[in-house]
Amino acid sequence: MTKISAPIRILYVDHAPIWGGAEAVLVTLLRHLDRQQFQPFVGTAPNSPLAQRLAAEDIPVLPVPFGTLNQAGWRLPFNLMKSVTAVIRLIRQHHITLIHTNTVRAHIVGSLAGWLTRTPVIWTLHDNTFPPRLVRWLSPIPRQVITVSTWLADLYQDCGLNGRCTVIPNGLPQLVKADQEPAIRAELDIPAQAPIVLNVGRLIAGKAPHLFIRVAEEAARKHPDAHFILVGGADDGEAADQTYLKQLTEVIATTPLGTRLHAVGPRQDVGRFYSAATIVVYNAVQPEGLPTVLLEAMAYGKPVIASAIGGALEIVENGRTGLLIPPNHVAALVEALDTLLANPASQQTMGQAGLKRVTESFSVTQQLSKTTAIYRDIFQGRV
Repeated sequence: MTKISAPIRILYVDHAPIWGGAEAVLVTLLRHLDRQQFQPFVGTAPNSPLAQRLAAEDIPVLPVPFGTLNQAGWRLPFNLMKSVTAVIRLIRQHHITLIHTNTVRAHIVGSLAGWLTRTPVIWTLHDNTFPPRLVRWLSPIPRQVITVSTWLADLYQDCGLNGRCTVIPNGLPQLVKADQEPAIRAELDIPAQAPIVLNVGRLIAGKAPHLFIRVAEEAARKHPDAHFILVGGADDGEAADQTYLKQLTEVIATTPLGTRLHAVGPRQDVGRFYSAATIVVYNAVQPEGLPTVLLEAMAYGKPVIASAIGGALEIVENGRTGLLIPPNHVAALVEALDTLLANPASQQTMGQAGLKRVTESFSVTQQLSKTTAIYRDIFQGRV
């Protein structure tokens, strides 16, 4: 490995209207960077969830006005220019060597700022929300594009990115896993021997928490001792789907599960729920790049049931680390849940196999090594 005489100064750009998987992955990456080789700066919206999480870190957080960028009509060019100008100013003030963008708005703004200042740009694509036509328009700019799954690479490489896509799965740091099962059971008044089925995710239509409740109602008939926990909150501000939230609130209020459904809202201590869970269910109906919930569940040694879409297919080994089911298929999900609830031995075997898979294939050490290799290649003119 070639040593770098002075740290590469990297501006990470993320508009972060919510706290999501992309932001969590970025914070993990930043915490593990070798500061002798890389000096990180983060450009994000003032008071964004990302800025708040980084407030206690030894990382400069720099304001970029992303908030009005998505306004339609005649103001859009002016809002875009305002955002791009702010990033150009940061590049010059902090002598930035490399720009690494992490969300769609960040890709747009960071790419234009990098092009205007001749600063190399890297994208990380976490999901499939980047419009292909816009990708084609901006495709000449990024030197390299990191995708978190092969599914995403296949989706975007024909949008002018052939030869520049590198698949680097997100990694998890080593978890400190204290046994929180008794505490969670006491907090939620769940009997000691009752199985716990867990769903973790934002309360949005694509993650289908309403479907989880429907499946729970069906499964509860055959497993009257089972309890079901829904961890997650609604998106804030512009991202919130108020119509869906209203419908979901009604489903929660009228479910016959009663006190066996625990909708606990957003939690900072989600690890306690993974620790207490018997089975973790991921029942999204829209594909995601690499669902963090599956990696986290497997890192806690839990068997998973997952929709067979998007990057989930690259995490879960069907029948070994969990069960894959067709998306939006109630009967298949109920059957998979019944199979695992009825077989504690399979729960244990799959949980341990999942832990081994995450440790071997989805470590933050591997993610960091592959990502920083790209930084060095760009810095040293190899790409």
